[in-house]
Amino acid sequence: MLQSPAVSTHPFSILQTETPPDSFPPLGPNIKVLMVWPRFPPSFWGFEGVLEMLPEKAMTPPLGLITVAALCPPTWQIRLIDHAFEEIRDEDLLWADLVMVSAMHAQRVDTRAVLAHAHSLGRRTFIGGPWASSEPDLLLKEADHVLAGEAEEVFADIARALEQGTARSLYRVSEKPDMSHTPMPRFDLLRFDMYTSMPVQFSRGCPFQCEFCDIITIYGRRPRTKTPEQLIGEIDLLRRLGWRNEVFIVDDNFIGNYHKALALSRELAVWQEKHQRPFSFYTEASIDLADRPELIAAMVEANFMYVFIGIETPSSEALKESKKFQNLRSDNVHQVRVIQESGLWVLAGFIVGFDSDDETIFERQLEFIERTAITWAMAGVLQAPPTTALYDRMKREGRLNESSQATSNFSAPNFRTKLPVPVLLRGLSRLLSGLYEAEPFFKRAFRSLQIW
Repeated sequence: MLQSPAVSTHPFSILQTETPPDSFPPLGPNIKVLMVWPRFPPSFWGFEGVLEMLPEKAMTPPLGLITVAALCPPTWQIRLIDHAFEEIRDEDLLWADLVMVSAMHAQRVDTRAVLAHAHSLGRRTFIGGPWASSEPDLLLKEADHVLAGEAEEVFADIARALEQGTARSLYRVSEKPDMSHTPMPRFDLLRFDMYTSMPVQFSRGCPFQCEFCDIITIYGRRPRTKTPEQLIGEIDLLRRLGWRNEVFIVDDNFIGNYHKALALSRELAVWQEKHQRPFSFYTEASIDLADRPELIAAMVEANFMYVFIGIETPSSEALKESKKFQNLRSDNVHQVRVIQESGLWVLAGFIVGFDSDDETIFERQLEFIERTAITWAMAGVLQAPPTTALYDRMKREGRLNESSQATSNFSAPNFRTKLPVPVLLRGLSRLLSGLYEAEPFFKRAFRSLQIW
C-alpha cells in the first residue's frame, strides 16, 4: 500500500511502497539505457496508409525521450528504439541495465507488452511521460520505477539514486520546471531517414479550461516557454545535422503566451532568411489565433505552413458544457476563413458525444467542415482522460467505465454517454465516410487550396 508523502520543499515528493529502496541494487555510474518508444494503434496522426507509400516509416520521433537522454549523466550509454519501425530483440534488452519507456495513453497496449518483455528477461524498467503522469499508481504494477510529472528539475537526483541503489518506485513531481533550463534534445540518437518531420517544443501548458483536456492538468494553465535563442539553437542543430523537411513545434497551444509566440516567430523569420529557408513549420493553436493578425503574419513570414486547431463542435451548447469558452467569442467559420486567407492552412479536431449532442450532430459537423473547407479533419468520440475535470465529473455521476480499454477517439467512450453508444459509433462512421470518401475529400481539398 502506498504511504502518504512527507511534506517537503523539494521539487518532488517520494511515495514509498512496501518494498524498501534498497531492494533495487545499484546500477553504478556507467548505466546502459535502452530507451523505447512504443507503437501507436492506427490513428489520425499515424498516417499509416500514407506511410506505406513513402520511404519514411513514422511521422515524428519521441521528443520526450531524447530530452530525457540529454538529462542523463555523460557516463551513461544510451540507445533508442522506435517500435514503430524497429523490433525489440532479446539481445537489445539484455544489453541494457535499464529500459526506459515514455508513453501516451494511446500507446498503452504496446507499452505493457514492452515492459513485460523487459521483465521476462530480468531487466529494470522505468516509465515516464503523459500516461505515467496521469495514472502513476496503475503503472506501478507494470514498471519498477514511475515518474509522474516533468523531469528537468529532478532527473539528476533520480539518476544518482539509480546509480547508488537508493531509487524509489514512484516519484511525483510537484512543480513545473522553468523551460529555460531544458537541455538541447539528443537529436543524434535518431534515424532521420525514418521520419517525415522533426519535433521541437517552445512551450508547455495552456491558459484555457476545457473540461476534457488533460494538458492543463499535467502541464498547468500558465504557459511556460523556452527562450527564442534556445529554440533557434535546436532548429539550427537540426539544420547542421542535415535535416531538410518539416519541423513540428509540438506545443499544445503555441499561442498560449501570445507575446512570446510573436517574438519567437519574428526571430524564426530572420533565421529562415539567413539560412535560405530550410524548414517549414506546423504547430497547434487555439481558435483565437484569428484575432491576432500580427502573429499570423509573423508565422507566415517564418514559413509556418499549417496549424491544428481544436474546434471540437459547431454546437454552442456543447462548447458551454465543456467550458471551451474561447470558441464562443466569435463565429468559428469566419475565424477559420481569416486564418486560411492569411496564409495558414487549417487542420482541426472535432468531437461527438457531448451530453448536449443529439442525432443531428453528425450532419452538423459535416456541414461545418464542408463550409470551412478543412481538409484534414480529425473527428472522433469524446473520451474522459484521467486527471481531467470530465473524468472527475463522470466519476461523481456514476457514469465512468474505469475498466475501459479505449486507446483512441475512434474507440467507444470510457463513460456512459447520453446518446446510445451504437448510435454514436454509427454516426461517427457516417461522418468519417462523408469526410474521406474520395469525391468529397478531393473537392474539399481543392477548395481549401483555393482559399489558402
